[in-house]
Amino acid sequence: MSAAEKYAIHSDFAKFPALSIRFSPLVIAVLNFVIRVTRVLRKRPSDVTVTRHKIAGRGGHRIGVRVVTPDNVKPDAPALIYYHGGAFAMTFASLHLESAARYARETGCIVVFVCYRLAMRNPFPDGFDDAYSALSWVFENAQQMGIDRARVAVGGDSAGGALAAGVAQKCRDEKLFSLCGQMLIYPVLDNRCATTSATEFVDVPLWNAISNRRMWAMYLRRFTLAEPPAYAAPGMGDASGLPPSYIETAEFDPLRDEGLNYAKALADCGNEPTLNETYGTIHGYDSMVSNETVAASMQKRIDFLKSVFA
Repeated sequence: MSAAEKYAIHSDFAKFPALSIRFSPLVIAVLNFVIRVTRVLRKRPSDVTVTRHKIAGRGGHRIGVRVVTPDNVKPDAPALIYYHGGAFAMTFASLHLESAARYARETGCIVVFVCYRLAMRNPFPDGFDDAYSALSWVFENAQQMGIDRARVAVGGDSAGGALAAGVAQKCRDEKLFSLCGQMLIYPVLDNRCATTSATEFVDVPLWNAISNRRMWAMYLRRFTLAEPPAYAAPGMGDASGLPPSYIETAEFDPLRDEGLNYAKALADCGNEPTLNETYGTIHGYDSMVSNETVAASMQKRIDFLKSVFA
């Protein structure tokens, strides 16, 4: 029985293949090569200016960031620090930059898109350190960049959602910066992989429970999986005292339940998160940009950002 027959996946998403990714250097190198080629071939986003920077990271490492500025930007603009998905191991796709450009255009914010170190060579905490260093750089250079320090949010999809959620928790704990919001799109949150969705969905398209377990073993290979370090698996962390939150889940995604669990944990702490549960969807469903559910979710993300930037 195919996944389309077994699950009520929308026909737009059922056409994607069911993959079980092996996190070997060769496999990931090939995937990253393909992603980079498709990125080069796509048309550049319009009505925004994209500038590239190399900023100082922890231990002298240089971090690549792309600053996406809308043509109609106003002084003291809000900012979104964005972390792309890709199982911690893969580079960003053209869709990530296209979405960042849309967030910038439609909310009037400056998007700082972070090219953090990837975990095949640099497992946790290296990529997370880059994520937090990029946020620090934005706050330290906010005046020169035309950014309002009181209106800085973090966001990310999938593994990038883990980075965004972890950064938000570290901001709260260190009390050095104050965020106005966090936007988590089908986020990676819980390395235990013990929820119903993380055990049942072994055969769904694009991202399944088998790949999910392999990803965590790769990402946390410097540590004991039973005791992840602080901020690595934010769903296991303290949900109190965090900024206004948006959480988006996909129905047939191994990560669905950890997203729902985190939304409940936030609500239990008085956060009242904006929860967007999508149905008939899979992990990474928003790559099908013509689908009406994708269009609705993009609008909900933009509405959330407008609300926390207001």
